[in-house]
Amino acid sequence: MKQTQPIWLKGIVTLKVNGHYPERFFDFCVRHQIPVWSIKKQSDLECLGDIYLKDIKRIRQLRRKTHYKLSFVKKRGFPFFYQKLKGFKQLLVTLLIAILFFLYLTQSIWFIEIEGVSTEMRENIIATLEDYGVKKGQVKFLIDNPLEIQRKLLNDYPDILWVGIVPNGITYQLEVITKKQPPEQDNQRRTHLYAKKDGVISEMFVAKGRPLVGVNDFVRKGQLLVTGELNHIEDKDTEEDDLKESSETEAEIYATTWYESQVTIPLEGMYQTETGQTVNKYHLQIGSFQLPIWGFRSTGFEFEYVESSNHGFSIGDWTPPILFKKNTHKEIVPAKIERSEDQAIAIGLQQARQNLLRNLGQTTSIIDEKILHQTTESGKVNLHVYFTVKENIVNTIDMNQGD
Repeated sequence: MKQTQPIWLKGIVTLKVNGHYPERFFDFCVRHQIPVWSIKKQSDLECLGDIYLKDIKRIRQLRRKTHYKLSFVKKRGFPFFYQKLKGFKQLLVTLLIAILFFLYLTQSIWFIEIEGVSTEMRENIIATLEDYGVKKGQVKFLIDNPLEIQRKLLNDYPDILWVGIVPNGITYQLEVITKKQPPEQDNQRRTHLYAKKDGVISEMFVAKGRPLVGVNDFVRKGQLLVTGELNHIEDKDTEEDDLKESSETEAEIYATTWYESQVTIPLEGMYQTETGQTVNKYHLQIGSFQLPIWGFRSTGFEFEYVESSNHGFSIGDWTPPILFKKNTHKEIVPAKIERSEDQAIAIGLQQARQNLLRNLGQTTSIIDEKILHQTTESGKVNLHVYFTVKENIVNTIDMNQGD
């Protein structure tokens, strides 16, 4: 007789057969394609065996053709378990609603805390967060991850230097650091202006104070350019220092300065472009084990990169090691670019200009540039560039030194 593996979901019944040679009834069932297993003969007139719940009707029809008596001594499996649960339907529905309500309360945002900004800016940020979907009563699974929200805030608020976002239970905490400019009154208190680097003065705009240098003068780093002492006393033996009048200074002094820059540009480069084709795969992660729940097939992409986002939940301060993980596979196409030597030089000069202007500020302009030395080796072009620049050389601090 073929051994049958029971399936709990179908429902299993232990059948007792009474009569002479009771095992023959089970053999009769098998010949009519009714699975029977775990057959045990209790006595000469009694035998037990397991059958599926769905086969009871057919077994009763077979029994009418025999002289055996049948009885059911044990029932088990999902159908019987479900019948018992139906008696507790109201209790189970109430328990399910309570669990769902509890999960909603613990996995939603109910408080938004923002630190490091004024009250007015705090209200503006809260309104912006609501546009992002971050608001009271919102389920955390339905909003973007903190890094994406951080990127949006930095784009929408240029005055924000840094923002840290920490979802802490039912509280959404933001710590904001804004860009701070030096107070104007501190700048106005300066009574002396010094040169922050060597250069030849090309333009001067002195609004307050007495200039000590003129156009076309060569000045060195730390040299006094404008003073707030308006009285000029040539006789050093007199004791009239206390009569000198000091005032605030304000000036813009532009000078011609010089810089050197070294850049290296490869003649061959690799870059990647997205084709727009994406495939999403979802996993349930329990500890270090990942269980795929959607997206089982291969993406078929020859080259791809994967963006991952994790969504978990917490109960108070306890965070279970269970995550819902989404992997977005994006197809990319690598491409190789070859540059001529002239193209590499043009790219190198542009890169050197951008780096210089980024370090010196927006008021700086490049007057002239010259390649002092140029070499090509190992598939790379090396440039040594000399720049002549016009920039404001007034120091931003009131001391006799450069930066």
